[in-house]
Amino acid sequence: MKSPEKKRILYHHNKIDRVEQSLAAQPSEATENEAFYEELLEFAVSLANKLQSCGAETYRVEETINRIVEAYGVERVDAFVIPSCIMASLETDGGRILTKIRRLKSSETMLDGIERYSALCRRICAEKPSISEARKLLRETEHKVCRYPLAIYYLSAFLIGVGFGFFFGGAVLEALASGLCGLAIGASLRFMGRLHANAFFTSFVCSFILGFLANALTAAGIGGNADIAVIGAIMILVPGFLFTNSLRDVIYGDTMSGLNRLVQVLIIAVALVFGTSSGVSLARHIFPGIVAGLEPIAHPLWIQCLAGLCGTLGFGLMFNMHGRGIPFALLGSLISWPVCVLCMRIGLQEPVAYLFGAAASSLYAEIMARIRKFPATSYLMCALVPLIPGSGIYYTMDFIRRNMLPEAYNKGMMTAAIAGSMAVGVLLISTGFRMWSIWKRNRAKKTK
Repeated sequence: MKSPEKKRILYHHNKIDRVEQSLAAQPSEATENEAFYEELLEFAVSLANKLQSCGAETYRVEETINRIVEAYGVERVDAFVIPSCIMASLETDGGRILTKIRRLKSSETMLDGIERYSALCRRICAEKPSISEARKLLRETEHKVCRYPLAIYYLSAFLIGVGFGFFFGGAVLEALASGLCGLAIGASLRFMGRLHANAFFTSFVCSFILGFLANALTAAGIGGNADIAVIGAIMILVPGFLFTNSLRDVIYGDTMSGLNRLVQVLIIAVALVFGTSSGVSLARHIFPGIVAGLEPIAHPLWIQCLAGLCGTLGFGLMFNMHGRGIPFALLGSLISWPVCVLCMRIGLQEPVAYLFGAAASSLYAEIMARIRKFPATSYLMCALVPLIPGSGIYYTMDFIRRNMLPEAYNKGMMTAAIAGSMAVGVLLISTGFRMWSIWKRNRAKKTK
């Protein structure tokens, strides 16, 4: 027989075992909260990664993480984004720091994706569904992102070449040659993409094909000015948006992101210089009768606007812009270029004129974004297309090819000044609207 004392001890031991087993079977509230924080941060980073893969701006990717996490009542959140990586962390109620890192291996400009994922972010912040339901909505949105068929892709490349062949002073045959070169570049880009070639090699090969083909078509009688054919089609390869965005990031304070993009711009620019120069030199060695340095045609402003609209439509299709907002996005190109031309006609310097043109583009984009409840990105990119200094970049490369280094330096510095002015013009307007949005948000919080 066990003594009463031993029975009492055994009873307490059994009770402790039952409590421990119960605790092990049912997680504590703190454990459940940490699991929720993990799921919340993982979902926010996943959505931000989708936006980043579609070519969204750095600030938009960071704001997506911050807004989603804060919508669920977590205020201690930090996000750091560069073009190839997302790092985000939050602090739980228990003081534990949770961190997620997501590497982005490749991205493309998908305007439809940016619009759909941004709309999903707004919906999540407004409705605050469970995380499992939010993940389901993300999967549904991913399946809804539209991509144009291959025929539309090639049509877009042709439209870019034809439109900017006219825009930069070409006649009908030069525009046709530019359109054919655009088709060749489009095919080359798709082929290089399937092989996962890096940006330098892709830009070199495509620009080599462009330089050779434009001069070969001129030698065959399709157009008399090979330079125009090259300038029109090279707009597909010129990292104009990348350069402008890099300067915007640096000016806005996202220095690491801006420098990362700027290095990409320099790599692509060097590849374009070597590729185009090699292609043009080889073609003019094989076809020595090509006349170089012809003056472009001075088209009236209305023809320039229509040509810019054609090229902008090509970029919109290439970047998978969908929906009823396409006409509104294209309208921006009919605002930016006339503003820029009118500023130059009243005597302003080119960089200042481009600044006002970019500011008008940004103002239009921000207003349309708030009227139609879509991101300003689509409207801004379309409005900025005619302002991209494609001719300046080409002539800088051509001067380098002909060993005219002082002229190349002057032209390159002017092109860089134009791109920088565009970045400042966009930034002035977009920063003002963002400050106004933050003021409205803070005021709404105080009134609750």
